[in-house]
Amino acid sequence: MKWKTLFAATIALALAGPGVAYAQKRPPLEDRAAVVDARIAEHKAALKLTPDQEKNWPAYEAALRNLAKLRVERYQEQKPANPVALLRQRAEDLSSASAALKQLADAEEPLFNSLDDTQKRLFTTYGGHAR
Repeated sequence: MKWKTLFAATIALALAGPGVAYAQKRPPLEDRAAVVDARIAEHKAALKLTPDQEKNWPAYEAALRNLAKLRVERYQEQKPANPVALLRQRAEDLSSASAALKQLADAEEPLFNSLDDTQKRLFTTYGGHAR
């Protein structure tokens, strides 16, 4: 009898385990900001920018941070229950994201064009993670 009880308890825990993992909350927004900071710092450090290239970095970093800020704001938004309002909100989100991506492209172009071939490969590797 003890064996059946132990077996049933083990099965119950195994089935409940994944549900508990999914029920956990996402990381706090402060943690997300720290991750963005770390990724941007890693991206910059990997590039080993020259002083001339360094001049193009602030605009690029500002555009990256703006895009990250939009993502956090979208994450925090209360989603409307009305499907029409939800579509309108999503359209506004896409419009904002489009403008932020254009800003990023404008800031990225002079920086990317100033990089050597090795830096360009690194930029592509790290840049995708920073966004």
